[in-house]
Amino acid sequence: MNRRDFLKSLAAIGGAIAIPFDAIASAPDLVINQAWQAAIAAPVTFYVNEYGAISTEADPYASTTRLALLELEEVFDIRMLISLALEEWRVANLIEEAMADDEAADPEGDWQTWLAQADSNTVDDLISETNDWLDGEPDERDWEKANHRGYSGRGAALSYFRDCFEDNDLLDIVIVEGDCPGSSYFAAELRMSLPEANALVEEHGIPIRFEWEA
Repeated sequence: MNRRDFLKSLAAIGGAIAIPFDAIASAPDLVINQAWQAAIAAPVTFYVNEYGAISTEADPYASTTRLALLELEEVFDIRMLISLALEEWRVANLIEEAMADDEAADPEGDWQTWLAQADSNTVDDLISETNDWLDGEPDERDWEKANHRGYSGRGAALSYFRDCFEDNDLLDIVIVEGDCPGSSYFAAELRMSLPEANALVEEHGIPIRFEWEA
């Protein structure tokens, strides 16, 4: 990877680069070289846990909401509610539970048909319940989804080392996308010690460093 592309890849994951991301593609070579030297002097840090999993964040499981973690939107109307329920089965379950409590509902019907015919109070209640769920603390399944999709710090590191970084073999970084059949574990793992990895990136002039997670 050339310097320009390397700087773009670091900036894309939030690395502190001495040139705006949008300007990297068109910046003169002199500016790119200056930004590269600045990155060498102040490398972008990745964080590693005791199992070797790499993250862009010192605390990859810092307190957040499901809404923020999964990059979702607050629900305002029935259209948004249906769209989210089609993507997230746990929201669909909320609707199905409300349908089950409706004595007038067709027991053989589907939740989409029922919801389309529901009164405004029922829809408003479901929207409120869904937004409460979105504002709640993420659980293990949410973090797994975030890691898989690249939304979390661990997911961002996985995407970076899988798709952008070209020296995984040098650093013994292994991409794990399900460590066994049916597994939901996704991570880029550093399989050598931090001192060894940091010595190698410094020796090869690679502007990243590794530290332990908080």
